[in-house]
Amino acid sequence: MDELLPRGISRRTSLGWLGALAVGSLATGCRTAPRNTSEQVGDFSLADWVADRGNSYLVAHRGAGDVFPEHSMESYDAAVGWGAQAMEVSVGITADNVLVCMHDLTLERTTNLTGKLQATTYDQLAKGWLEVPRLGPRWELAKVRVPLFEDVLRKYGGRVILAVEAKDDRAYEPMMAMVAKYRLESSVMVKTYFKSKRIAEAKALGFGVFAYFTTPAELTPEAIQAVAGHLSPRTDAIVVPNSGPGGYLAAALVDAAVATSIPIWPYPLHRRADVAHYQGLGMPGAVTSNIGYLLGKTEQATTDQWASKALVSGELTRDPYDERFAVGWGRGGVIALGAKGTQHFLTLGNLGPITSPVYSIEFQASYGVLPADPLANLTLAFGHTDDAYYEHRSGTSNGYHAIMQANGELGLYSHRAGQPAGVKLAVKKSARVFRGEWMKFRLDVTPTTLTWNRLDQPAKVTVADNAYRGGYLHLGRASTDGNLALRGLKVTHTP
Repeated sequence: MDELLPRGISRRTSLGWLGALAVGSLATGCRTAPRNTSEQVGDFSLADWVADRGNSYLVAHRGAGDVFPEHSMESYDAAVGWGAQAMEVSVGITADNVLVCMHDLTLERTTNLTGKLQATTYDQLAKGWLEVPRLGPRWELAKVRVPLFEDVLRKYGGRVILAVEAKDDRAYEPMMAMVAKYRLESSVMVKTYFKSKRIAEAKALGFGVFAYFTTPAELTPEAIQAVAGHLSPRTDAIVVPNSGPGGYLAAALVDAAVATSIPIWPYPLHRRADVAHYQGLGMPGAVTSNIGYLLGKTEQATTDQWASKALVSGELTRDPYDERFAVGWGRGGVIALGAKGTQHFLTLGNLGPITSPVYSIEFQASYGVLPADPLANLTLAFGHTDDAYYEHRSGTSNGYHAIMQANGELGLYSHRAGQPAGVKLAVKKSARVFRGEWMKFRLDVTPTTLTWNRLDQPAKVTVADNAYRGGYLHLGRASTDGNLALRGLKVTHTP
């Protein structure tokens, strides 16, 4: 009879994987990163995590991929430092059979190299670095490297639950052999596509399974039931796509998924509002690439950090994974919003939620390219109870918007969920806007009044209105063209 390892994995199976790793190493030079071999892994198990995680928990996606180069040791370090108890890890394999952490099978999207990973040797890969432009130019200078899978196991194995996925099926057996080498069977989940044959294999061996759907179109009630039939609520999860800001999964699909009793984790969530939405529908966990912000572990700021030339936790574009909405970076703490054919806003979650009864917001703005429509405006939206994405006339939230039209009109408006048109509170003419001219603005909020100032060409409007207070801020360009530069953002709180 086989001796059983934790999670029901047999000694024979474990030794088989280890043998495969050894043979692969001799035959192909597969690197097992021999340095620090005395380092011991921890004993935190999947059973421990399930018993302790409660009804509200997060899994780190690509480490902290909203603000660090994804699947880098720096990204994993940040996620765990912010409190991640579980994270997913993508595993690829090089031409010379070295296991590395990388999502794509090609190199272009996340590194400065080109070509297929399976056609690149580890030595070639090690000469390049991770490069994700949307995160900011600071990371181009940092030259963060692609990590070895074994280094991740040695550092976090048994300390964090690792949901490991072989992105190239050729990596699956050596990946599992590496898990066996470090006796991590009890603290690893097998992450795989919901149609994969690996689900049955992993369950037969006693592993927890992270079974994911990639698009909402795949997520039918029949498909949910089919995959749920192979899973257990004690060890597994069904991971479903969040279709995007303002486009949550349909209620019928949510109900069908939750009814299976298998833990349902939407991914990738970036906003606190998204977590609250899905948890309210019975989804206790979520997969996020902004775990520090969502766990409230990042310090609330009072000024922008744009001079660092990198996004910080809580600064959110419409879709943090989409290069179309990436901010531009200038000198001296200047950023630019220039997405083409769409409005372009930045959610300032790093500055919120504001709780002070009296506060002010100051910033400067300049158009590198003016919008074609003279009525188009730059907008500061405020008084929002959550950090759901804001766009002008979207009708998805309650709050205020302070605007400056290209023709020089300064205005204060309120907006309400379900009503696309804002309600005019006060407007005043000021000097027209010129390309390249820096404008200065200040918003003052008291318990009873709102005052919106243009300081470079003195003009202001003041209204008595107390419908919405505190909360989250959004700053951006409500036009679908033009290029808006921003700098010098500061929030002053008065107790």
